[in-house]
Amino acid sequence: MTRAASHLRLILAGGGDAPESRPLDKLFADWLGPHGRLLYLPVASSPKADRYAGHLAWVTSVFRPLGVADIQMWTELENHAPAELDHFSGVYIGGNTFRLLHLLRRTGFDAALRRYVLVGGAVYGGSAGAIVLGADIASCERDDPNTVGLSDSRGLDLLGGHDVWCHFTPDQAERVQMWADASGRPVCALTERAGLCMEGGEVRSAGSDAALTFTPG
Repeated sequence: MTRAASHLRLILAGGGDAPESRPLDKLFADWLGPHGRLLYLPVASSPKADRYAGHLAWVTSVFRPLGVADIQMWTELENHAPAELDHFSGVYIGGNTFRLLHLLRRTGFDAALRRYVLVGGAVYGGSAGAIVLGADIASCERDDPNTVGLSDSRGLDLLGGHDVWCHFTPDQAERVQMWADASGRPVCALTERAGLCMEGGEVRSAGSDAALTFTPG
């Protein structure tokens, strides 16, 4: 990938479980520090209350042992103002990719998240959260159903024009290359053990596996 803007702090995870993502989780926790405030947005997951309770238990079990004690979860966006993002040191997002982008757009949090990142806020995108940070999310149709009928698949485009392909496996290499050729955009492919860190103008692999880039042509 190209060099990132010097103020961006982004982590992209390929969608693995806690053991696979631990190097990325630790890096994000270090960014936030012991007094940092973490906002967790599982809004693109199932809206069932019991699922949300499970999400809060999960994110707490991941980040509290890493020193992040102040964790808040929003289960919807409609009753929150985009400016509230400024109260947090970092934001963690995930869920169904189409639902996530749809909700961010409908509430104005797409522009708010983009502004938050551009002024130095730290964002951790896990799977769907990583994909929406890219130029376009349509590559995820093989995994995520478009139940919201989203027609405009353009993402937040914070990755220098790259798309993101999560849960990548080596046997998908031909499909990813075909996607890059057809879209005309480079694709960052992440296995469930891979991640990317964008910090201080540098982009580097940060997981156990290396991130791969497929370029058009």
